[in-house]
Amino acid sequence: MRSLVIIDYGSGNLHSVQQSVSRVANEQSQEWQVTTTSDPKDILNADKIILPGVGHFADCKHNLGKIQDMEKALETRVQNFAIPFLGICVGMQLMATNGFEGTSAQGLNWIKGNVIALKPEPKNKYKIPHMGWNKTNLRKSAHSFSSYLVDDVFYYFVHSYHFVPDNPDDCIAVTDYGQNVTAIVANENKIGTQFHPEKSQKAGLTLLSSFLNWRI
Repeated sequence: MRSLVIIDYGSGNLHSVQQSVSRVANEQSQEWQVTTTSDPKDILNADKIILPGVGHFADCKHNLGKIQDMEKALETRVQNFAIPFLGICVGMQLMATNGFEGTSAQGLNWIKGNVIALKPEPKNKYKIPHMGWNKTNLRKSAHSFSSYLVDDVFYYFVHSYHFVPDNPDDCIAVTDYGQNVTAIVANENKIGTQFHPEKSQKAGLTLLSSFLNWRI
């Protein structure tokens, strides 16, 4: 049995994520143990990791850092052992170098880039936060997870900031909201979605299933 861990650091939509992941895990041919945890020891034994996130970038980073040895365990398992990792919303943004939501804060610096405010045009047409269903468009990418994705799919977004990677190739899908908005990032064993797959009905469940099936 393989282990998938959802990290509980007080900043995520945990119940919905757990439900959605457990649902798709039950449909897999391979058995999965899905655990929501704040114990770094569980991270060190995980085969795959999901980091959700809802709220303010700096607060989420602070909450993650408050758990003793959590960031160290993540660094070991994700960066050193290169197991598959999925960040959702702010969980995706935390992979960046810095976040500029209000005051600046350092991220995990796993994917070089910054989290900056949305600035759609015209301002009177696009409300902030960006909230609702939007279509994603795939960008040409050699990343292995791209082969699991389908173009022109609608997902559910709730955010005011987005992740702009230094390397444009790390952004493998965008959505149009008065500007090109990063929808999916991918770098080596790490992927992240600005949208919430757990709130995106069938499309979101399909993406979560793809994450379980993804082989690096």
